Amino acid sequence: MKLSQLFRIPWYAAHRSLRWMAVVLLTVCAGSAIGLGLFGSKPGHFAGAIFMFGVGLLFVWAFFLSTTLLLAIDAWQLRVPAIQRQIVASLLLHAGLGIAVPTLVLGMLGAPVLNTAVVLTLCTSLGLAFALMPRYCAIFFGLTPTLGNTLWHRLHLPGIDDPRFVLIALPLILLSLLLIVPCWRRLLRNGSSRAQGWSSPMVLQYRSGGWGQWSAIGDLRQLQQRPDWLQLAVSLDGVGPTAPRKALRVALGGWYLPQTWRSYARQLGLMIAFIALPLLGVAWLLHWGGQGAQAAVAMRGVLIGSLGMVGGVAGPMICAFSPVWLKRRWQQANAELPLLALLPGLGEPAQARRQVVRAGLGLPLVLHALLALLIGVAMLCWHGHVAMLSFLLLAQLGVATVTVAMLLNLFGGRRLSIWVTGAVLVTSFVLCMSSLLLPAISWGRHPVAGVEPLLLPLIGAWLLLVAGMIWLARRGWHGLTQLPHPFVQS
Repeated sequence: MKLSQLFRIPWYAAHRSLRWMAVVLLTVCAGSAIGLGLFGSKPGHFAGAIFMFGVGLLFVWAFFLSTTLLLAIDAWQLRVPAIQRQIVASLLLHAGLGIAVPTLVLGMLGAPVLNTAVVLTLCTSLGLAFALMPRYCAIFFGLTPTLGNTLWHRLHLPGIDDPRFVLIALPLILLSLLLIVPCWRRLLRNGSSRAQGWSSPMVLQYRSGGWGQWSAIGDLRQLQQRPDWLQLAVSLDGVGPTAPRKALRVALGGWYLPQTWRSYARQLGLMIAFIALPLLGVAWLLHWGGQGAQAAVAMRGVLIGSLGMVGGVAGPMICAFSPVWLKRRWQQANAELPLLALLPGLGEPAQARRQVVRAGLGLPLVLHALLALLIGVAMLCWHGHVAMLSFLLLAQLGVATVTVAMLLNLFGGRRLSIWVTGAVLVTSFVLCMSSLLLPAISWGRHPVAGVEPLLLPLIGAWLLLVAGMIWLARRGWHGLTQLPHPFVQS
């Protein structure tokens, strides 16, 4: 097989949306790394450039190139060994190019060549190992950078641009390879039989499209893969003509389903445990061998950073999940939506309109309000960081207006094109990340000169977005009031 054909094998194995996601992220990371290498002035700027390239490679191997294993499993079951050899050759080709090309580019800019190659090899192996891990391990994998960074500084280990780092990274690369090879061989033989549950490897979840297609959000098959103790306990008490909003939530399905308080408590407890356990580890590492006052200050910074990450990521996710899920009810060519008009207790069209808006907006706005309340409590507890936290609060209020505008346009039959929807979601995500990073860079322990003047334009950008969302919300509400019934779109 030609090299060009080997190079294209992962492109054919992955979902279309995942292909472009990988291309965009790798391009952004590569551009950032080259920018740091060219224009960085600090002594450790090459470490940042190597790190950015490494992050891009880790993502590509964890979510994009690893999908070739699914093709290899199919080839094994069809007894076509030649395809398996070609897949392995394709992965070796991508590994060689992914390590050699960035190493050559950064080496020409003055970065240490050996360190660059070792770090990129480590990121490549860790990315593939992540895809072969069970799902419950993958949850903690995303929290390891904070723990690793804290442990690294506490033990005074060398940085990634230090020649001594090679001696630490080589055993880690060997360990990850020893994990990858047997997992790969085992999955080739019994991959399809292990596709369910949290103990199955991450890569087997990619086949269903949950990581490459937005339409799989909230899908019943995804929810059924949870362990028994995390299954949704639906509460049907009072559902009927006396509680039309609750009946609508049952009809909408997905995460709109009304649950028992015990079910809500289990999921909330699991979320708190995932956040609290790593923070307890960070607190112990900070206290270990350090002075109490310094540990307290550092722990406060870790808590604020964790709160910012939760708010900065959860807000845009709520913005995306609710419209994507409800779009399956409102914009699919079937008769499900008009049948909802037959639900008893909805009343006149004006009353039914209010019930639909309350049912559709209630859950996402409650989640936005909880995040804003959490940030407000943090502002009351840490008076010295009010200015920094106020940007997180502004971001949460801004994405809440995005959620309202998109859902009202959906209910009112004013369909937004995929380009407009994508632009709004990307803009809100970028502004959320900017609201997290720019204040921290400007007012943190090591402020960077020239960043603080960007805070005022950031506020202006949020105000412009909110103004646009208010206009869109009015447009959607006007369309909803013009409909003869909220469930009759034409």
